[in-house]
Amino acid sequence: MNNKILISLLMVLLLWHPQDVSSAVPVRPQADSVISFDGEKYCRTELYFGRSIAGGGMVSDEQWKQFLADEVTPRFPDGFSVLSGYGQYRGKTGIISEPNQILIFLYPRKTQKTSHVKIEEIRAAYVKKFNQESVLRLDFKNAVTVAF
Repeated sequence: MNNKILISLLMVLLLWHPQDVSSAVPVRPQADSVISFDGEKYCRTELYFGRSIAGGGMVSDEQWKQFLADEVTPRFPDGFSVLSGYGQYRGKTGIISEPNQILIFLYPRKTQKTSHVKIEEIRAAYVKKFNQESVLRLDFKNAVTVAF
């Protein structure tokens, strides 16, 4: 008899305050739901600059800052991001491990062709100035949506 009364009371409480019960249960988004926001379509390119100089030495912080000021900022005055990293690759003389700098560029799709030229100029300038084998370029195939 006590169980029947307890169950009846629980049912009455559930029916009487359904919002209280539902708020206690976490709501999970559906797997197929997409969160979107208004933004513009941009291209994303990353460049990876090794700091080791062939024949010995390293690109100093001061040299790196000057390279940014002379070569990168004039070509992308609206901005870019700089990350510090460490990586390795197989070069002409074997495995090379070194600190690196990573530049991330976001630029409007309508400027893709001119931005491509500017990015190639930056790569060529670094290779020449610091005696590098190459500068790794990574272009994202799909546009990214950006909101400022």
